[in-house]
Amino acid sequence: MEKHKIAMISDWYFPKVGGIEYSMHTLAKTLSKHGYEVSVITRSYPGVPEYSRRDGVSVIRVKGKPLPGQRRFLMPGAYKELFNLLKNGNYDIVNCHGLDSPIGMIALIISRKLGIPVVVTNHSLVGDTPYSSLLYLAGKLLLKNTDAVIAVSSAVEKDSKLMTKKPIYRIFNGVDSEDKIIKVSFPVNTKGKLVIATVARMTKKKGVQNIVDLAPSLLEKHKNLLFVMIGDGPLREKLESTVEESGLSGNFYFTGEVPREKVLGYLEQADIFALPSINEAFGISILEAMSKEVPVVAMNNSGVSDIVNNGVNGYLADSITEFSEYLENLIEKPALRTSFSREALRGLSNYDWNRICEQTSKVYTSVIYEKYHNNC
Repeated sequence: MEKHKIAMISDWYFPKVGGIEYSMHTLAKTLSKHGYEVSVITRSYPGVPEYSRRDGVSVIRVKGKPLPGQRRFLMPGAYKELFNLLKNGNYDIVNCHGLDSPIGMIALIISRKLGIPVVVTNHSLVGDTPYSSLLYLAGKLLLKNTDAVIAVSSAVEKDSKLMTKKPIYRIFNGVDSEDKIIKVSFPVNTKGKLVIATVARMTKKKGVQNIVDLAPSLLEKHKNLLFVMIGDGPLREKLESTVEESGLSGNFYFTGEVPREKVLGYLEQADIFALPSINEAFGISILEAMSKEVPVVAMNNSGVSDIVNNGVNGYLADSITEFSEYLENLIEKPALRTSFSREALRGLSNYDWNRICEQTSKVYTSVIYEKYHNNC
């Protein structure tokens, strides 16, 4: 199969930590290992080199500070530089990641203007917000410029179909079994404790406040619980204050933002993984927990529903009440935790990055062929 020259473009890339950042880089790294020439084009950060190589991938950072008063959009010069990079880069295909990435969406429009085949990977769900209709409208306008969409889950595929009639390919994100792990220790004594871990950005959308809300009732019956909240975000200080005011500080540990290697180190020591997000587009943290043999409790009717088979390799709750009941069930039944963990491990081959690389490269080849065949 022909090896293409690929530009992957998004604002969301290292040193920022998150699901899109991890997925885009790991896909780029795997494509590079398979002989493709891959460049990541992203935004710059103070103290981070403009050009670098990471795991065989060229990283190019457009110069430009955010527009005054906000962090999302950059000064116009950055987008002019992006235009020149794409115009002169001789890329066979552009893969933009994230409908909420300004660099990615401007690259989508530029690629259309320059006649470069372009694919958008949609990593998110619009969700139920007061701005849903406007977000869908924006998605429709932007996706008119793409040749195809890659959706990271069934839920995202369904969402994408509301925004475009272009070809949509469902390709899951994955988990890398070769990832480095940093051993970590807790600042509290975990002997005799049952550790319930949550990995999420501390926002209302992720539902992390539900963990704090349901903890007191669980602790009435099970005094030995330690809730480990991994991640940072605008809700973190409020949640820590709530825990302290409730007298539960000894049962909670907030890690703040930590690198992925330490996340895996924490997960290795967890007994249960809990993610109460109702708008989870995929759930890489779910796969990470499964890879560390940690049984999962999550919410139904989101991207997680592709990964978890309720009652077989984890639990999917239809309400927060049911979520709490499932947690209690796993707390009380060690054998069930073991059963879920073993079953989850058996299914992880579906999320191997080499497999995902092959599926993605087929999409690239199809899009490139269709683009030039139809222009003949």
